Amino acid sequence: MVSMVTRLFERGAGRLPGVVVAATLVFLYGPVLVVAYLSLSPAPQPTVPLDELSVRWYRAVLEDRRFVRALLNSAGIGFVTAVGGTALGLAAARTITRSRLPTTVRRAVTLLVALPLFVPTVVVAFGIGRASDVVGLGFGYFPVVLGHLFWVLPFTTFLLAARYAELDGQLADAAADLGADRWTVFRTVTLPLLRPALAASALFAFALSFNEFLITFFLAGSAVTTVPLEIFGKVRIGATAFLNAASVIVLVISAGVAGAASVLRQPA
Repeated sequence: MVSMVTRLFERGAGRLPGVVVAATLVFLYGPVLVVAYLSLSPAPQPTVPLDELSVRWYRAVLEDRRFVRALLNSAGIGFVTAVGGTALGLAAARTITRSRLPTTVRRAVTLLVALPLFVPTVVVAFGIGRASDVVGLGFGYFPVVLGHLFWVLPFTTFLLAARYAELDGQLADAAADLGADRWTVFRTVTLPLLRPALAASALFAFALSFNEFLITFFLAGSAVTTVPLEIFGKVRIGATAFLNAASVIVLVISAGVAGAASVLRQPA
């Protein structure tokens, strides 16, 4: 009897990881699937089950001028953040992994870069807003971009630093032995090897910027609207069906960008 109970327990324990994974997937993606399902309702206030399916609200989203403008704004800010964040991340990653600075200095740089990960986002947003006000920048696109750059810098830096650490330093040494200067070595050897990680870094930065709400909320002012701000405004007025379709569109864009970044991150 005891042995039978033991065997049943061992079988259950062996299946437990799979059950946990399945439960986690349902917990994470179940609400997303529900929103996607309800977005196909023709009614302003969808109910389950749906009597029929319709793309009416997707058309409404794409015909809404404010939402389209917010989408373009988010894409533009995300593009600038992706380029700037990747460039800054590349410089920081090189400083951390390949510079000849003392170890204590490189650790200090790492700590400064990682700071946004440990400080609450609302504090970061408030601090940047106050600093922008003090120096006369006020609110608008420029403060929003600065805030987004500050937020994405740890992600781009550590992603590129990880790739830097995988590079064979002998390749750069061989190019230098053949007479290439530092810039030539970086441009012809290091940069091509970093290209997949650079693309992944830019895509991750774009996805983070595209979905950022708190920093944008504090720094945008009344003249700038982005997709998260527009969705927040719709939530306040209770536009349920519109929000379902808009959320699915944003999810598809974000998932596509993040998926491409994950693929490009894999070393060749």
